[in-house]
Amino acid sequence: MKRRDLFFYVPVAVAGGFFAWLGLRAYNLRFRPRPEAGEPLWREGPRVRVARRGELGVWEVRFFDYPLPLGPLRALLLRLPEPAPGGLSLGEEHYIAFSRICTHQACTLNYVPDPEAASILYNFRYERPFLGCPCHFGAFDPQLGGKAVYGPPRYPLPRIRLEAEGEEILATGHEVPLRPMEGT
Repeated sequence: MKRRDLFFYVPVAVAGGFFAWLGLRAYNLRFRPRPEAGEPLWREGPRVRVARRGELGVWEVRFFDYPLPLGPLRALLLRLPEPAPGGLSLGEEHYIAFSRICTHQACTLNYVPDPEAASILYNFRYERPFLGCPCHFGAFDPQLGGKAVYGPPRYPLPRIRLEAEGEEILATGHEVPLRPMEGT
């Protein structure tokens, strides 16, 4: 091989490597299967009052801090139109609570109630409200138990265990592992 040939082979190898990386990245973001949010494994925690029954309408949210030994965990309570895995059903009322920490790189998630606004803000069109990460535009579906449905996040959101005590809804623990703090 002559030195002159390097002016051809090196740029071709760099371009080929770039397009191979781009194809792998596109596959991982769009087509690689993501884990389902199955039955949760709970860790006991303090009992914290989150809301009263009937206080939230369907698709309404309440933000709260759940106390952990390392500091408060930003979380949210959401009332859903139908039951979800890991949620609490009280007659016709269905609730679920999640950590608001993205499982990708620990950014704080936003509740996105308007699917039309979401198509502009997150470049992702979905048929119902979802939880969106403003850092890398990931999306999580609360109706599917917090499953990652778009963007770089691979794992579902950790759920907060809910219990009813009279008219009160209490947070009483969290799912293990508490991603991304506890790893895989």
